[in-house]
Amino acid sequence: MAELLAVDNAVVGEGQESREDTVNIGMLDSTGPFDYHLTRRLIGLCEQHDLPYRRDVYRFYRSDAAPAIESGMETRTALVGFGVESSHGHERTHLDGIRRIAELLTIYLTSPLTFTDWDEDPTGKLEDFPSHSVQPAEPEPETAPGRHG
Repeated sequence: MAELLAVDNAVVGEGQESREDTVNIGMLDSTGPFDYHLTRRLIGLCEQHDLPYRRDVYRFYRSDAAPAIESGMETRTALVGFGVESSHGHERTHLDGIRRIAELLTIYLTSPLTFTDWDEDPTGKLEDFPSHSVQPAEPEPETAPGRHG
């Protein structure tokens, strides 16, 4: 699997940027940041299709993408959510937010992968990765301290 997009609630409250009537895109949750490239692609799809969106950080929330990564799945992950007030009980949201999430999911699912050519093969050399915009790190020497095998 090349990409995993988790869909969940996006808490609306003090200190959060999420809203009930927009697409809410998680930049990170309590387990860490989501994939830069996939997240930027979702933002781009919202902008191209005039879907209002908000970026938010969920420091005290663990998304459904976390178990996949923790189990060893090597995939890009992202999180989108519909704004909700009072989760895990009497929840309240707005139909506009649900409609906009549905629109984004339809657009995303009918579009190519973020890196179509790269994702055709299950493995590849890191230096062949199509983007160096996030971590243009020098390759590690074969005899680097701490490097095994």
